[in-house]
Amino acid sequence: MQKEFFVYSVAFAAVAPGLTAPGQIIIQADADFETQKLTFTSDPKCNLLITDTGSGRNLMNKAIDLMCLFGNAQNPFILSVPKIFRANTSISFALTNYSAAETYNLQLSLIGAKLYR
Repeated sequence: MQKEFFVYSVAFAAVAPGLTAPGQIIIQADADFETQKLTFTSDPKCNLLITDTGSGRNLMNKAIDLMCLFGNAQNPFILSVPKIFRANTSISFALTNYSAAETYNLQLSLIGAKLYR
């Protein structure tokens, strides 16, 4: 098996207070993807639920605060156990803005390696 650095990313534009914005990453069919680090590019008051639609499993028991799951570009959140997403599947995101007044633009990045067979 050959590993090659790769980043999948999903962007959320203008997430208004009290609203939930859906997002999705489609894992390309050429390789599985091993997620190793998670980052975001904002300082939002948001909760996030991630679902591996290939297996139908959530990666957590409920939506959790984004700050508990993603780090920033200088200090990414490193997974203690890398998560592999199978080729040709998708990852669903449900981002909920719990701020009373702020609207956010943010981008989430899954940093890892493509796993070629």
